[in-house]
Amino acid sequence: MGNKVLVINFENGSVVESKVVDEAIDEVVKKLLIDILPKWSPENSDLIVMKHEHEVILKLPLSKELYESIAKFGLSRRSESEVSARIPVYVVSYDNMWVGDELVDRKFYLVAPYVNEDVKREIELLVKDLTTPESE
Repeated sequence: MGNKVLVINFENGSVVESKVVDEAIDEVVKKLLIDILPKWSPENSDLIVMKHEHEVILKLPLSKELYESIAKFGLSRRSESEVSARIPVYVVSYDNMWVGDELVDRKFYLVAPYVNEDVKREIELLVKDLTTPESE
């Protein structure tokens, strides 16, 4: 199994594009930065690249391919039927603004190892929840 990487483009809390590419994750992030530079307005926004870890929980048994793709991310057994891993997640924000003490990302990319469709949906929903303004 190659280096499958999930790349999700978010704008204003919605998924604009979601794709899986077969390339090393660090190269994907670097190429993305080069592609974003012309879109970024230094006068109006910060350009931010942040790396986080996201815990994914997977049901056992794992396929050989899935095991090989996530074993390097601190795979550990949670129970008789589940394992967890901490995958790196890069957020590349190029259209954002400060509202008080909070940074609001309007346009950004999320880059993470592709695990499976369930984890992809989980990450999309998580980011949507985090970027949708709360009504007060």
